[in-house]
Amino acid sequence: MSKKQSRQQNWTSWHHLLHKEILGNENLIPEGANLLIAVSGGQDSMALLNLINDMKKQHNWFVTVWHGDHQWHEKSETYALELKSYCNEKNISFLFDRADKKTISSEDKARDWRYRQLSERANQLILENQKEIDIYLLTGHTNTDNAETFLLNLARGSNYAGLSYIEKKRVIKQNIFLIRPLLIFSREDTKNFCNFSNIPIWEDPTNYDLKIKRNLVR
Repeated sequence: MSKKQSRQQNWTSWHHLLHKEILGNENLIPEGANLLIAVSGGQDSMALLNLINDMKKQHNWFVTVWHGDHQWHEKSETYALELKSYCNEKNISFLFDRADKKTISSEDKARDWRYRQLSERANQLILENQKEIDIYLLTGHTNTDNAETFLLNLARGSNYAGLSYIEKKRVIKQNIFLIRPLLIFSREDTKNFCNFSNIPIWEDPTNYDLKIKRNLVR
């Protein structure tokens, strides 16, 4: 079987929709881009990783995965090592950072830590290239997250301006862009894609902790 036939065999409706989205917006993820994908191991980020990895040769993308261990549960280190092994099998570069769980005791602090580490890793990749390049940070936010964000902001009493949705693309700093390619999908879509493609998922048990506001909204 040729490489083209193999690709066509693995090409799903989810690939088609994302590919169409990228082709229709040339500024979203340009040809030859350096991508740093934030992967938690859950269904959304694993769907993102595999969709992007399957498309990278068509767009000449350079893909690196970043995983952040919050140490919020006893299996977090095991999950990180298994995810690293999964990426190694697919010849995907893997970067890893572990947080001090005492300093990320809330959702907001954990989110700030993730984006800070991602930015630092992006700067590292720029320095390693020894030339000015753009880095595109990709996260697995879906339109389900969009709806949850709206409800959370509403619950906080935000005014009309504060009820904004998750942005598809924004500038973090010079040469570093944050991209959410999966906003065209729902969480049900990413679940179905992972099931259909037999993609492993490392489900964080803290996702069921109702003390976390986003989990309560879900």
